[in-house]
Amino acid sequence: MDKDECSKNNGGCQHECLNSFGTGCDHKVTSISGTITSPNWPDKYPSKKECTWAISTTPGHRVKLDAKASVLGRFCGAKEPEPIVSSGNKMFLKFVSDNSVQKKGFEATHTTVCGGQVRAEVKTKDLYSHAQFGDNNYPGGSDCEWVIMAEEGYGVELIFQTFEIEEEADCGYDYMELFDGYDGTAPRLGRFCGSG
Repeated sequence: MDKDECSKNNGGCQHECLNSFGTGCDHKVTSISGTITSPNWPDKYPSKKECTWAISTTPGHRVKLDAKASVLGRFCGAKEPEPIVSSGNKMFLKFVSDNSVQKKGFEATHTTVCGGQVRAEVKTKDLYSHAQFGDNNYPGGSDCEWVIMAEEGYGVELIFQTFEIEEEADCGYDYMELFDGYDGTAPRLGRFCGSG
């Protein structure tokens, strides 16, 4: 139910009061890229507002947020934060305004970045080579690294449902490489390409 937030005491504002009629403020975002903005953008955001964005992307990928204005951090003022990358395939944002000053707010783009840390569990979980898996072939110039970790005392079992990577005698063009540890200095389990 919308109410006139400005009818009493100028909405608690010291200068102009802006109503935020019909502004649902909890958002679930599942697109692999897009733009999010504070309420009323690019006009002044309303006072006493609390908005959230729960962004999730393809398993095995991370969310990259590139803010074009002023958490992995708490941000205010006018200095744009550097691009922020989540550690997993989810990111949660919260925007809070008090009842005094209002400014333009923010506009930010979110995109999907491959790689990151994945937790192996007893229940099988999916991991995809690229964010639009199934719709498109993997993009050229990809260089993705995943660290798959299990609980202490357990190994990681990787089962391929689909495997289709450019074929070449020594897998010198496109390939997938597996290492028995945290990075490329660990013993190599193999380099794979072709179709399986």
